[in-house]
Amino acid sequence: MTAPDPAPEPRMQELRELIRTADDQYYNRGHSDVTDAEYDHWFAELRKLEAAHPSLVTGDSPTQRVGAPLPKGGTLATIDHIAPMGSLESLHEAEEVREFDGRARKLLERGDEPLAWSCEPKLDGTSANLVYENGRFVRGMSRGDGSRGEDLTRNLRTIRNLPMAFVGDGPFPERIEIRGEVIMGREAFRRLQEREETSSEGTFRNARNTVAGTLKLLDPRIVKRRALDFIAFGIGHAEGIEFATHSELRRQLAAWGFAIAEPARDAKSIDEVLTYRDDLEAQRDGLVYELDGVVAKVDDTAMQQQLGRTARTPRWALAYKFAPRLATTTVLSIEAQVGRTGQVTPVATFEPTELAGVTVRNASLHNWTLLAERDIRPDDTVEIQRAGDVIPEVVRVFLDQRKESSKPVAPPSECPVCRGALHMEGKFLYCSDLDCPAQLAGRIVHLASRRAMDIEGLGPKQVEQLTEAGLVRSIEDVFTLADKKAQLLELDRWGERSTQNLLDNIERSRKPTFPRFLNGIGIRHVGEQTAKDLARNFGSLTGLRAASPEQLTAVDGVGEEVQKAILEFFESPKNQATLAALAAAGVEPEESAPTAGPLDGRVFVFTGGLSTMSRDDAKARVEEFGARTASGISKKVTDVVAGEAAGSKLEKARKLELRIHTEEEFQALLDEL
Repeated sequence: MTAPDPAPEPRMQELRELIRTADDQYYNRGHSDVTDAEYDHWFAELRKLEAAHPSLVTGDSPTQRVGAPLPKGGTLATIDHIAPMGSLESLHEAEEVREFDGRARKLLERGDEPLAWSCEPKLDGTSANLVYENGRFVRGMSRGDGSRGEDLTRNLRTIRNLPMAFVGDGPFPERIEIRGEVIMGREAFRRLQEREETSSEGTFRNARNTVAGTLKLLDPRIVKRRALDFIAFGIGHAEGIEFATHSELRRQLAAWGFAIAEPARDAKSIDEVLTYRDDLEAQRDGLVYELDGVVAKVDDTAMQQQLGRTARTPRWALAYKFAPRLATTTVLSIEAQVGRTGQVTPVATFEPTELAGVTVRNASLHNWTLLAERDIRPDDTVEIQRAGDVIPEVVRVFLDQRKESSKPVAPPSECPVCRGALHMEGKFLYCSDLDCPAQLAGRIVHLASRRAMDIEGLGPKQVEQLTEAGLVRSIEDVFTLADKKAQLLELDRWGERSTQNLLDNIERSRKPTFPRFLNGIGIRHVGEQTAKDLARNFGSLTGLRAASPEQLTAVDGVGEEVQKAILEFFESPKNQATLAALAAAGVEPEESAPTAGPLDGRVFVFTGGLSTMSRDDAKARVEEFGARTASGISKKVTDVVAGEAAGSKLEKARKLELRIHTEEEFQALLDEL
């Protein structure tokens, strides 16, 4: 005789509390302590239990509502959505998707006749609802509890690709809700993480949580610096306009100037939906944005109306998730590591573990404050994931498997490399000694990088050899290596040809452009774009060193934190000595008068392949003449150079009626300047 199932009610209540806590963290507090896979597992278990015990379903169960209850006494005002903003049913197995399709066909009385689906990527961001009146943006809200969201209008206005007004001549709907995902591209998130090394903004663990937290900030200036994008995926309430299919709606959103999720595909059957999902999962690492699955919608909007919705989700749309990129491993040790900026971070070494096709051996734990908060220790069994599919990250510690002898790791009291003094700056610990060997190697690699002094042949391995051999003890020593050629030739794998090539490349680098020099010398918070902006405003090292705090903060992209870093850099006796030594070694950045060039005020975007020069070279050419460059199409862009196989950027540029150049026309423009 089979034993009866244990009473399900306690487990159901436990699951509801777990899900409510996770929802509150994500929707209201801008972070999450659990993975998507863990959340989806809880939700699926609760839904299964409620289906088996319908009498135990409660009205406030997470399965019966969208989002999370809005926080009481929150700092942001709340606004009603005109039409409810629902969620999607998350499915993880092909059989679940087939069952969803079968239920839809049954409700539509289609028998075995396949349904047409509109498929697009499921972006891993934060949903938002925008209201436009007569084609003009008037307000924007979070999803909230599905009926009411927090007012995010001021922050949403800072998003570079979010149209403040529809493109085209109209007529436009008197009032319409545009729904979409606020997201951060992989490259933008990587740059933000790099800036975090020297920033007091906080730790950015993954792009989605960063976006959720950013949208709740009270200072729109910070939001603007975070490089968010808005990708439209649908509409809510609409007055005076209808769409026969979701595919038609996507085309209209693009025509109005919205970015839409790509690559999309029309599917003639559920089998084609499954194929699309598998194809997209295979190419996800090469896409601009992080994805966690695909969305499939019954394309015919009349059928959508007929299918209707449950209390929480539509019966005509589904989310088919990708396989989670998670693995379990053991922490072998936690050591202190010094980066090129002097930041001392804890790094975990793992038992080698296969994860998403890569053998993971270690991961940064970001900072010592976070390490203490998350209480990760040597010998712990942990769950790891590849954050953004690139950076390994610890997402959970299995406390029930922790040994009794376990002890937390304390931050070091001195630099683990040079034994110099350490100091705290916000949440971050720094080595104060600029001559620290760990900083030195990183600073030289950065100095020699392509977007700085561009010294080919001076990569991490070569720099490690040179510093270990004592041939380079400071960044200025790079420019005296010609005097040490005989010693270079004695090093392993350094032949006459490779040595001479390096020395020739160093010689060519002695006259860098001022922006490259600024980017290369390693001023905290000053990256490639800020270096260009400073060079455009001050023209020379002398001009920059003489700049007042007010003059610095007047430069686009320079806030108080960057201004302080620049002033401190030039006030440092050590840095003054380094700059003098570089000058003595013959390093002379080119000076240019800080005046408007012939392309001043114009913003260029390059798309497609160029045959006569690289994109980097093309960007450098227009910047020499006073123009700025951008990576995406927006109303701020004035010129688009379209090379071979130009794609969606060119289409959007045409819709915005921007100035478009072929490669030949671009070359002719340069020849005229």
